Amino acid sequence: MRKGQIAIYYGAGKGKTSVSLGRGIRALGDDLRVVMIQFMDYHNHKEIAFLEKLEPDFRIFHFEKYREQTNMTEEVRKEISSEIRYAFNFAKKILDTGECDMLMLDGILECIEEGYLTEAEVLEMLDKRSDSMDMILTGNHLTDGIAQKADCIYQIVPEKAGNVCS
Repeated sequence: MRKGQIAIYYGAGKGKTSVSLGRGIRALGDDLRVVMIQFMDYHNHKEIAFLEKLEPDFRIFHFEKYREQTNMTEEVRKEISSEIRYAFNFAKKILDTGECDMLMLDGILECIEEGYLTEAEVLEMLDKRSDSMDMILTGNHLTDGIAQKADCIYQIVPEKAGNVCS
């Protein structure tokens, strides 16, 4: 039987989502079903739009609406919180049903950092993962508790960043 892993890509550098997508495409080559849920990601819909052509084997979900404004009012924060909570509950449902072989939670670590989710909630969700399912978590900051659950951790750090690299 296949043994799944928990992999984490985190850090201030760009490319965490891109690396995760590469892992997901590789999983497709192994005849695995992939689900990606995007958290805290308002601007990269063009980056992943081509992947919708890979459905139903590679499905991508994002529940947050696009916002042009950068002013974080209390009302906007409540809206984002509600959208993140909906995405989080959807991820738990996928874990319960076993709909995929790889579950990618893009940006979920930022949800903890920003106070939308707690580390305890995410740890509880990780405990629901079947032994054969791969999970990938991304975000800027990694907590100690989540790091302890991970099989693989990769920190993405920019050595040199300019406008071309954005």
